Amino acid sequence: MKITGAAATTALVAGCSDDTDEENGGENGGENGGEVDPAEWEDVETIEFTGDTGGWHGDAPSPIEGETNPTIVLYEGQSYEITWLNDDGANHNMEIVDDSDEPVNDDLSTDQMNEQGETQTLEIDEVTSEMKEYVCRPHEDSMRGTIQVEPSSGGNGDESGNGNESTGNGNESEE
Repeated sequence: MKITGAAATTALVAGCSDDTDEENGGENGGENGGEVDPAEWEDVETIEFTGDTGGWHGDAPSPIEGETNPTIVLYEGQSYEITWLNDDGANHNMEIVDDSDEPVNDDLSTDQMNEQGETQTLEIDEVTSEMKEYVCRPHEDSMRGTIQVEPSSGGNGDESGNGNESTGNGNESEE
């Protein structure tokens, strides 16, 4: 989607304004949802963000670099580390929540931290389909992004044939 002229200025200002934090948080996570290529996430094990009251800013992997509240892709059954840096010294945490906006479980929530420059890591031992969003509870209107859970890519998961690599396509002539 291309925005030009006054609409672009309005969009830019809306992204920086405290009055539209709820709208900003919901839109950013959702807009990137249509552009996400799950194949770009197949080898990802670590996700990095910088957090401030304006949102979660993607640092790594490359599909989220420079994006605010980007959609992240996690594969069911896989484990991940999500590390975030407190960029503004405000009180922040990160929670993985279900579609009722409740933490999936107690292990998927970091303590609140207000030290600028400090980092925290949220460890996900096993991704489940219940995981819908990542959120900073003190700033839940502006710091919220979507989690797109994909079936196992075939490597370690129980579901076979869902990933192109596990189907054997293109390798039938090898013996």
